[in-house]
Amino acid sequence: MRCQFVNKKNNQRFHDTEIRMEAVMLELMKTTEFEKITVKKICEKSRVNRSTFYAHFSDINDMMDKMEQKLRKELLASYENNDENQIFSEQSFINFLKHIKKHRYFYKVNLQTRKSFPLKQGFDKLWDIIEPRCINAGITDREEILYYFVGFQAGFTMILKRWVDTDCLQNEQELATIIKNCVPHILVGISHTDTPVSSLHNDPSTSGISNAGSEKFIIRKNNAKRRQ
Repeated sequence: MRCQFVNKKNNQRFHDTEIRMEAVMLELMKTTEFEKITVKKICEKSRVNRSTFYAHFSDINDMMDKMEQKLRKELLASYENNDENQIFSEQSFINFLKHIKKHRYFYKVNLQTRKSFPLKQGFDKLWDIIEPRCINAGITDREEILYYFVGFQAGFTMILKRWVDTDCLQNEQELATIIKNCVPHILVGISHTDTPVSSLHNDPSTSGISNAGSEKFIIRKNNAKRRQ
């Protein structure tokens, strides 16, 4: 059935129809349990026939996947010019949370059973950020780094799930602070040289780090020695 529409996939009408069906899906999510949303309901509210729906999507799950891809592009585009060193800053989390809140009905469904990072394409990128920070902290074993990676990934995802389940009642600034405080200090404050924690307090990207009562506490790159 899809082959009938191959030549139309780049025309405006085709895209407009797809956007309309996705908008209807988002509206249905606000009032209807996901399990009760059917192709028939989407078609009726979009004023399209079933063949049109199946020209765009193989089923509702495929529709959800394609919607997630579009939302992911929207989110990642907002980070294009961001400094990678600011990835764990409160402002970075606030931007992420604003996106989630804007599309909270979608993510409420999307996060229901998810146990991994909510953005599939962000997986490798996140690893590329976390791995060198762990190595700088003297953690070189890949298996050990994976625990830091999975810990952040799972914790962040479950925080988002609770937030959308409560209709995003907590404001973005407060939640961003909570998330920042949950991030292990080695992911937030590692530099390529030995860095006094006191100097990290002046850096907005590391503002949540505790110095354990001593401004002379040093984060050292050669922490690996104590693991040998």
